[in-house]
Amino acid sequence: MDKNKKYGLRINRRDLLKWGGAVLVGSGANLTPRPVFSDDTQTAPPCEVPEVVFEPCSGGDAIEVYPTSPLIGGYVDGAGVVRGSVFTDPLIVPPALRPVPISAFGSNPAGPAIGRQSSLGTTHQIWTSDLRLPDPICYRIQLLVRQHYFTSLKALPIDATGNPTIPPRSTNWNPRYLPGSTIYGFNGTFPGPMINALYGYPVLVRFENHLNENPFNLDRNDFGDPLYRFLTHLHNGHTAPESDGNPHATPTGFRPGQYTDNLYLNYPAGNDDREKQAFLWFHDHYEGHTGANVYKGLVGLYPIYDPKLDPGNENDTSNPYNLRLPGVRTDNGDGSFDVAYDIPLAFYDCRLDDGVTQHKDFHNGCGETHPEWWGQTYFRHFPDHGFVGDIFTVNGKAYPVLEVKRRKYRFRLLDASIARAYKFVLMSSTGGPKVAPGVQGQYQLPDGQQSMR
Repeated sequence: MDKNKKYGLRINRRDLLKWGGAVLVGSGANLTPRPVFSDDTQTAPPCEVPEVVFEPCSGGDAIEVYPTSPLIGGYVDGAGVVRGSVFTDPLIVPPALRPVPISAFGSNPAGPAIGRQSSLGTTHQIWTSDLRLPDPICYRIQLLVRQHYFTSLKALPIDATGNPTIPPRSTNWNPRYLPGSTIYGFNGTFPGPMINALYGYPVLVRFENHLNENPFNLDRNDFGDPLYRFLTHLHNGHTAPESDGNPHATPTGFRPGQYTDNLYLNYPAGNDDREKQAFLWFHDHYEGHTGANVYKGLVGLYPIYDPKLDPGNENDTSNPYNLRLPGVRTDNGDGSFDVAYDIPLAFYDCRLDDGVTQHKDFHNGCGETHPEWWGQTYFRHFPDHGFVGDIFTVNGKAYPVLEVKRRKYRFRLLDASIARAYKFVLMSSTGGPKVAPGVQGQYQLPDGQQSMR
């Protein structure tokens, strides 16, 4: 099922009265949907007021009940005891995204000219030459509707107590392969691509919105911006507002068919070396749907290196300032580079629909259930309490494993969860992980001991 109904701002009558009807003030307010602006639009559009749609169940109190996800790797042994085994899927280590020539942007080339920053007709307030930096390395990223699988293992349907249960539309509780979950992905993957950046070498990324396209007829479920809009924010980047995914600078976001050229100068604040960082990420930042859009997959990785202290090559002895952190760099000849043994780890927790938990939050839902979505990602917008999952994933895979060599590695840790706070500790165990159905994480280390401090 493809939700193509055009929603705008969803409020109930109580919320509208609470806001004082401010959005309706003024005889010139335009509450009708406007067409998507074409790619070659070079003039700024008029200010839009979101369409108001009255839905009797939106707003008000959310139903804050969480589903219990199927137990990944779980099964019932001959004695009727729930068992489980995971850590078989390999950890996905994304390669560096490769740049594109400016000709790839067709009739709408990137550049400092007036009206060339986005399809909204905006302009870069600063260009690389203003800071005596080289021309930017250009990348193209499309926002696509695709499917993602968190595991290749079968999963056991369980209830909140950890006992096997028969899911909707089934006649048994036998382990089964999980369906794919619909994502909105940068280039259609979760996590999205990784851009290896370097201080002093600017990057320009063209983000194109194709979220209205659904070539595989995937069910979009009921979270994420219903008008398929986005903004992209480079988290902790020193970036101008028009390239920063700033909702104050671009309150309408970018709709399907629109693009934005985000210019990342890779320039520390005040040109102060003490302001340099090592691991950023880019994610959706659209007002009112940031959490839902990020949870739906709009996550990308952005390690950033320092030519003097951290060029990404442990073997470079010619640079006396090189910290020689673990990593072997390979230049690709197009401005991009890969660094072996330098591995990003994006931690993300999720819940999968059990088909019997009600759907209602501050955006939509009337308390209905969706048995057809069993095993797919479940999300509710709980702004006062956050949303936490019971399945932990790393780089998009639940409980992955990494085969390593006998050498030093560098790991960069990113909390890509919506509300989860992590405490990372290196642990040793003689017995290994034990299944713990019905608890957050699904597996535990009963004899885990902190191995170093």
